[in-house]
Amino acid sequence: MASFVYNIWKQKLALGDSIWDVNPAAGDTMKIALVEAVLSDKTITDVDTALGSNEYGDTDPYIRTAVSGQGVTVDGTKATLDATDTTVTAIEADGSDKVEGLLLYHDVDGTDGNAIPIVFFDLANAFYGNGSNVTFVWDSTGVITLT
Repeated sequence: MASFVYNIWKQKLALGDSIWDVNPAAGDTMKIALVEAVLSDKTITDVDTALGSNEYGDTDPYIRTAVSGQGVTVDGTKATLDATDTTVTAIEADGSDKVEGLLLYHDVDGTDGNAIPIVFFDLANAFYGNGSNVTFVWDSTGVITLT
């Protein structure tokens, strides 16, 4: 399902500075941000830079949503990182902007400049907000597969 995994997260994961946390500490969560453009630079090191002016909702903001139910399954030569399907509520219209993708990130302290981008998902079916809730169903093979 992932379009690409950010290099900084791979590095921090290897160093133990970022985890796919099944039991996150208070204030240490994984969240998704809606994006109105297709992102492509996997060398970016923080969410503030990754989103730039591309976060959806600049005229009518939505609430970034925490991801829950993280789990890891190891099977032979791969590790599958998964999570509970995630619902973003009340995604309002934002002019002519569409939701083109989502950015999954590790929010370490509530500051975008310190948050670690994990993975960008290019949505095959971009959509316009209309005030409805949208549930993002993670792929049946998991959110990320490490081989």
